[in-house]
Amino acid sequence: MFQLETDGDPQEAVAQVYRAAGFEVERRVGDAPGTVEWFASSTGFPRVRTYFRVLPKVPEDLARELAELTAICQVTASDRAIGIVLEGELPEGYEPNLATATSAALITIRQWVLEVTGIATKARELVRTMDAAAAGLYFPRRARLASGEEVDADVFIARWADESVDSTLIVVGPGKRTTVSHAAWSLARRFEERPDVVTPPIMSYAGERSFHLPSVVVVADARHYDRPPPTRSLLYWSDRSDKTLLTAPGIVVLRLLPPRADEIERWFERHLEPRPSFDRFLAARRTSKDFADLSNVLGNLVLLRDTIRALPTPASDATPIEAWIVVVAAAHVGQVASTVSQDWGRDRASASDLEDLALEQFAIGKAASRRFLLPWESYGWLDREGELFSNQLVMHFFLARKIVREVRAGHDDVLLRYQFPREVFLFLTVIAPDVAARLTDSAVAGMEQRIREEAERIAQLGFAHRLNRPVGAMRQHLGEIRDALDKEQRASLARPFARLEEEIDYIERLTEKTRIWEAGPTGTKANVVLRPLVEDELAPLTRRYTEVDTLVEVPSELHVEAISDALHETLHCLLENAFHAVLCSTRATVRRIVVSGSRTGDVIRLEIRDSGDGVNSGDRDRIFEPFNTNKTGGAGKPRGTGLGLAIAKRFVERMGGRIGLDPAHEETCFFIELVAGKEDG
Repeated sequence: MFQLETDGDPQEAVAQVYRAAGFEVERRVGDAPGTVEWFASSTGFPRVRTYFRVLPKVPEDLARELAELTAICQVTASDRAIGIVLEGELPEGYEPNLATATSAALITIRQWVLEVTGIATKARELVRTMDAAAAGLYFPRRARLASGEEVDADVFIARWADESVDSTLIVVGPGKRTTVSHAAWSLARRFEERPDVVTPPIMSYAGERSFHLPSVVVVADARHYDRPPPTRSLLYWSDRSDKTLLTAPGIVVLRLLPPRADEIERWFERHLEPRPSFDRFLAARRTSKDFADLSNVLGNLVLLRDTIRALPTPASDATPIEAWIVVVAAAHVGQVASTVSQDWGRDRASASDLEDLALEQFAIGKAASRRFLLPWESYGWLDREGELFSNQLVMHFFLARKIVREVRAGHDDVLLRYQFPREVFLFLTVIAPDVAARLTDSAVAGMEQRIREEAERIAQLGFAHRLNRPVGAMRQHLGEIRDALDKEQRASLARPFARLEEEIDYIERLTEKTRIWEAGPTGTKANVVLRPLVEDELAPLTRRYTEVDTLVEVPSELHVEAISDALHETLHCLLENAFHAVLCSTRATVRRIVVSGSRTGDVIRLEIRDSGDGVNSGDRDRIFEPFNTNKTGGAGKPRGTGLGLAIAKRFVERMGGRIGLDPAHEETCFFIELVAGKEDG
């Protein structure tokens, strides 16, 4: 805080203000004997140099003083010369201009402080900003003084600003920030109208130099004061409510009162157009207490109004009101969660913590002791201790998000563990329709899946073992036939023999794949480095299919939680599928396979892209089903078993991962996602 003192050396006092405002001040011996000339230079670009002198009062001959300043400006090669007047007001109609270069000007000490420190600029910027926003904001009106008297907040603050000399006004309660901002805006507008009388507000106090004249100073963010700053006529808001602070001498406390339901509804009626949107809002408040509670919290009003405005205008009997409430709540709560998490970077993970809390509270009715540092309470979501949801509508939103997160991480069993409320279903249809469909049909789907798996198990039981014997016998019989033929006969039957070899090889591969399919993944998960596995599986395939170019873009630091053997088999199946796709292509001009890896949060994603012909849209839904293949062989092309992708899917999901076909890529792109492991070091 800088307090301007002009009782000592006024010239030095002005120099101190210049220095505090970021200017460089220099003194130079003047032309007259024993005199010193003062200059202030800006530190930015362009670098403006100003000659300044302090005048005790307004000169009687204004023109003569300006002429002398102009001459000094020219002699000293300064960009401007100013005379700062300590007492009195300049003649009406005279407007000093400190922005014009090569000029001379007179200015009162008060106006000079406001301009040189940037306070006046801040006030003008505040007016421009708030003029556009104020019409859509909610300003609390009802407030109570320490005496118990109920007053109009705006009227009281305006009267206090006009009459107060030594008191500090602290605003507490719901809507305190908006109230102080509104007061600052009002004072700034009055300053623009009467700059000679009204001091504009200072919009930021903590962490910045502030310049105080004997009039109102507004502090927009001062909740961290342990005690009121040592200045007069200070207005600020505070989260603190202890009696030591709020009952100190010279302190006036204005406690804002929560708005009544009718005040909230009148505000929405004025600011929510067209009328059907307001009617829907009113019906939602009558239908859902949780929605009413949400729309009673001041921190939500503007965001909630903007959310409803962005929705299509509802017909009178269109979407059921319960579904409309969910649509609005999902958009509103989702936006708040995203915005607050971004603004509070140190607590970015707290949004997912809320998802965990929602499931914990739903499942067991309580939560482990925790305290959320983010200001969720100010939106009416959590109780005062920040440990449980106080609004069930918000809890169901985060519960739906938790379900989506679990399902997309491959943990589908969450769908079978709980019987979720209808409102959670509605939230899921809004934020993740695909998961909602799985949840809606979870009981039936789970039963069907178990029946299908049992049927497959019975059908395949011993299938591999039974195939091993005929494969070995066929290979032996073929060798015996070859040996019984002479060289010329073997040459004439070379093509049929080759076709038989291909069929035997195919049956052998099918036998092995069936064995792997039947056995499933075994072992325990461990920390596995990804790149060496990729290179190990690529090596024999690149040696076998030399006409295919390969590129590995997997960073060496990527680790995953996986069963090593299962991950090997998964990579083999996906890579073999990619090589077959390239070799079977009828359109590809470049035969290429790219394997890339990346990390997002705690998930590692591995992509295998090939330049083959791609997957037909009609086949995408069943591409991972057993015995589904479009690689039928012939003309030297490989033949698929129809089990490779099915094995990959089964193994990845058993490891808690996710596998899929990404349609966003131009090339065919299969991906697997696994939980990230710990990196070395």
